[in-house]
Amino acid sequence: MASLNPNSNYLLIFLLCLSLTPLLTSANHKPVHFHFYMQEKVSEPNATSIVVAKGPIALPGTPYRFGDIAVIDNALTKGPDPTSSLVGRAQGIFTVMKFDPSVNWVFNIVFAYGKYNGSTVTVQGRDAITQQMRELSVVGGSGLFRMAQGYLLIKTYSVNIANGDAVLELDLYVYPFKG
Repeated sequence: MASLNPNSNYLLIFLLCLSLTPLLTSANHKPVHFHFYMQEKVSEPNATSIVVAKGPIALPGTPYRFGDIAVIDNALTKGPDPTSSLVGRAQGIFTVMKFDPSVNWVFNIVFAYGKYNGSTVTVQGRDAITQQMRELSVVGGSGLFRMAQGYLLIKTYSVNIANGDAVLELDLYVYPFKG
């Protein structure tokens, strides 16, 4: 009789856990939906998006370079006007890619109001900035969104080509953990 490879046992346990994932999430429930705007300020003073490592190759028509790494602490507001009510902040990093100009985002949406105050949603993914609608993945969260799943839809609301400031319209759909 052939003996099982110890790695086979780990694979079986992994597959079992993977098969239980739908039972542990709210994928069969309606998501919580949020609609807000990200205020990305690249220009000084009061910049909320700062390039901390400059890439070697300029990307025509943008203030960025291939390989740029930026840190963000952008306001999330109820409306497109920067003075509209604060919903929370987008805090994290992005890197700039060269082909089909895109940005790779990793950031937390930190809620600053109501019952969600202090809870976070973690977002990660590729943003092909020239497309009208883009989608990023919700890969987790904290507080009321612990172990959340979902997606974030992004549309560019406005861009100031001269200084790089932008307003992004965001629709967040979150399936909270149901444990």
